[in-house]
Amino acid sequence: MQDKTISYEELVPGYEFPPASYELSDSLISKYLKAVDSSEEIKGFGEFVPPLAIAAYALAATAGSLSLPPGAIHASQELEFFKLLPIGATIDCHAKVARKLTRGKLCMLILELNVFDQSKERVQSGKATILLPT
Repeated sequence: MQDKTISYEELVPGYEFPPASYELSDSLISKYLKAVDSSEEIKGFGEFVPPLAIAAYALAATAGSLSLPPGAIHASQELEFFKLLPIGATIDCHAKVARKLTRGKLCMLILELNVFDQSKERVQSGKATILLPT
């Protein structure tokens, strides 16, 4: 089955992106730490996954389903963390369009994110704002 991406023009408030699951394995977390150049960050969490790594993979899950034009900017994010997860846990990432605004030459997309663990308990929630050229 081929993955389908959706364009900004096709999005409407309330649209839910396909959910995605990730196993937060040692190798996945190592890739995150290398990408953010923060090998020291893991020491503060020990056997737990850094919360921003979970947020990064939740955003990546959404980005994989969304086709944005060149020049799109991830402008801001608001995140709320509810619990730590051990390395090796599996997460389910859910995202939907909270708002879609066009004001003159500015287009803005606000995504609502929710991340759950294997027990269906919420791990994180938040919003991401993306600015797009017209």
